[in-house]
Amino acid sequence: MSADEYLVREAGAEEKSILWDGEVYAMAGALPEHNFIVANALAELHQLTRRGPCRVAASDLKVYVPSRDGFVYPDASVVCGALEFYGRTRDVITNPTLLLEVLSEGTESFDRGEKASGYRAIPSLQHHVLVSQTERHVEVFTRQTGGGWLLREYRGSEEAPIDALGGVLRLDELYLKVI
Repeated sequence: MSADEYLVREAGAEEKSILWDGEVYAMAGALPEHNFIVANALAELHQLTRRGPCRVAASDLKVYVPSRDGFVYPDASVVCGALEFYGRTRDVITNPTLLLEVLSEGTESFDRGEKASGYRAIPSLQHHVLVSQTERHVEVFTRQTGGGWLLREYRGSEEAPIDALGGVLRLDELYLKVI
């Protein structure tokens, strides 16, 4: 399916789907733990961005992944500065600074593999954050000068620095009332 066909279809759809390499995939529902962690992550990211040029978006805002001609719905997105949209859309951004995914059993291999590779090819992206829903474990990939990525892992009650936002994600808050 072409990008234009997908966008027309998605605008009228009752359920979300993603486009990846020309294929459309329906999105499954999430477990309560997944949703609670996402809500906690949005609150934490909001605290980090409530002053300054960055804004947080929930999973209804699509992100365009140019290397896969794909459209996905990250669990949380942060954009610093003006929003840049795909074509004439108003619900697909092209310039995320941070993308966060809460890993679930059904999507973890895609989130860690092809999707992660696609995300990290987005020029504006500075941080790619993977959050486990089964244990207190957060992985933060940070773009390095020269184009490489640095992975740092955080567990338990640690705090994960998010340099582009000038603060930390507190695992105690991400997993509050969940794990």
